Amino acid sequence: MKPTPASAAPAGAADGGRRSPGRSRGLMARVFAANLAVVAVAAVSAILAGWAFAPLLLERHVESMMRMSSHGPGFERMAADLDAAYRLALGQSIAWAVAIASVAAVVVAWAVTNRLVAPLRALREASSAIAAGRRGARLDVDAPGEIGELAASFNAMATALDEADTVRRRLVTDLAHELRTPLSNLRGYVEALEDGVFELDDDTRRALGRQVERLERLVTDLGALHDLEAGQVPLALERTDLTEVVRTGVAAVTTRFAERAVELAVALPAQAVWVRADPVRTGQVLENLLDNARRHTPGGGRVEVSVTSSTDAGRVEVRDTGPGVAERDREAVFRRLYRVDPDRPAGAGAGSGVGLTIAKALVERQGGAIGVDAAPEGGARFWFTAPLADPVLVRD
Repeated sequence: MKPTPASAAPAGAADGGRRSPGRSRGLMARVFAANLAVVAVAAVSAILAGWAFAPLLLERHVESMMRMSSHGPGFERMAADLDAAYRLALGQSIAWAVAIASVAAVVVAWAVTNRLVAPLRALREASSAIAAGRRGARLDVDAPGEIGELAASFNAMATALDEADTVRRRLVTDLAHELRTPLSNLRGYVEALEDGVFELDDDTRRALGRQVERLERLVTDLGALHDLEAGQVPLALERTDLTEVVRTGVAAVTTRFAERAVELAVALPAQAVWVRADPVRTGQVLENLLDNARRHTPGGGRVEVSVTSSTDAGRVEVRDTGPGVAERDREAVFRRLYRVDPDRPAGAGAGSGVGLTIAKALVERQGGAIGVDAAPEGGARFWFTAPLADPVLVRD
């Protein structure tokens, strides 16, 4: 597509737009000068060759003819006239050649300049459009050679910027939604206390504390996710028994599951499953998955954690008997602040909305994979893997 000029381009872009005709003319002048220099060099070379060497060759030829002919003085005059005519014809020919070559230089300079400037002008206009907020501007990638490659690179950059802007706007919207509920609850409690509807008793203090904790958890998790994505969270990869990580992680959350009347079961192999992972961060991944399963499993339901291994990786599964995750949402659930049911209000026990995103970042940084599918008995089955330990790379 040919982009339209940006109506609200920044000052720098606007200045560039005003200078572009002059730059175009300057480029044409430079191309024309280069072509004219080639014409001049060719003309000078032709003149030097014609006037320096051709008469000498012609004179030798005439002398040879004179020796072979009986005509003396008259033939000499004819030879002089022939030399003068030759020089005149040579000069006229070179003059015509220079004139024609100069016209050709102008035409070539104009064509080359337009060929170069047109895509560059389109690039400037598309850049101004994107700077003005019109993210849909794209360039024609059918141009040959480096110009086409530049257009393709620009389009890829514009697409990446468009996607980043979409993610940013969605993040702001989701974050505002996540903050609105606890803040509204806090405001409601404060107004009720001011009006005397509630008394500041232990129950009210606990309710206020839960809302504050939720805000703190959201801010903390968003900060942790930022550090992860920026590569600022160090990982201590070592030879780790995945079964021990699961055993420790399950023991830490047993009470929380009991409070919700959700059964928590564990299925571990008889042998240790040694993987190359950070035991603390892997335990954090498991905790996030267990917390997600606990919140989505109704009372009387069941959550089971299991560990298996293959030829190259250890695998942890967390299966629940909750509502499950629809196939269309199975990738999106790992996106920050994503909710499978956006219309469902977040209760006091809701998570921060970035726990699964943190789990995905931690697993992938350790060389593993993470995902979700449908459990055979119903509900969701979240899983993650970690590469098996390599004795060569691991210090005992």
